[in-house]
Amino acid sequence: MADVGIDLGSRFVKVAIRENNDINFKIIDTVTFYKDFVKRKNDKIEINFDFLEDKPERVVATGYGRNILSFANAEIISEIKAHFRGAKEQTGLKNFTLIDLGGQDSKVIKVDEGFIEDFIMNDKCAASTGRFLETAANILKMDLKELGECTENPVKLNSTCAIFSESEIIGKIAEGVDFREIAAGVNESIAKRIAPLVKRMKSEKYFMSGGVASIFAVRYFLEKEINTEILPLKNSQFNGCIGCLGY
Repeated sequence: MADVGIDLGSRFVKVAIRENNDINFKIIDTVTFYKDFVKRKNDKIEINFDFLEDKPERVVATGYGRNILSFANAEIISEIKAHFRGAKEQTGLKNFTLIDLGGQDSKVIKVDEGFIEDFIMNDKCAASTGRFLETAANILKMDLKELGECTENPVKLNSTCAIFSESEIIGKIAEGVDFREIAAGVNESIAKRIAPLVKRMKSEKYFMSGGVASIFAVRYFLEKEINTEILPLKNSQFNGCIGCLGY
C-alpha cells in the first residue's frame, strides 16, 4: 500500500504516490477533482481514491483547497510545512530560501539549520501569481511558454493590483506597444512585486517552486532584482505534495 500526498491548488490538484521508495505523480484539474473525487458520506466529506490504482495506506493533504474543506479520510497540514519539507527533501540542504509562486498565492520561506526560521505568505492579491500570468497570456493571445520567454525591452506596468494591471495591459495594446515587450513587462512586474519579500529572507541559496518556477522570464527578472541565482526545484510543481509524504 502507498503513502499519498495531495496539494490542493487553485488550478490543479497535484498528487505524489510513494510506494517502495519510488514516487510517481499525477495532476488533475481542480474543478474536475472536486467534481469527480470529493464526495459527502454520512455528513462527512471524503476523497474518493478511484484516481489511484490501489487504496492508500496514509493520505496527507495541503494547499489552497485545505482552507475550504477538511477531509475525514486525510490528514491536513499547512502549506508552509509541506513546501518546507518538499524543498528540504529535493535539495538535500539545511540552509536556503524557497520562493513558491502558485496559481493563487505566493510564499517565501527561509530555512536555517534544517528548520523554518521565518516565512511570508501573500494570499490577498493575485498580481504575483500564476493566475495573473494566465490572464495576461490570454489577453495577449500567447501561450505561457511564449510569454515566459519574453525579457527584451519590458514595458513598465505601474498598477500594483492584478485587476488594474489587466486594464493597463489592454491600454498598452491600444497604444501600439509590441506584444512581446508587454509580455516582458508582465514578467518583470511579477518579479518586482515578489522581490521585497525575497529580500527579507536573505540566504546563500535560493530555490523556486510552484507552476511559475517553469517561467524563465520571471526567474530572470527576479534574479536581477536580488542579484542572486535562483534555481527551480526538479519537481517544482509537485513540491507541496512531496512534502506531504513526510521525511
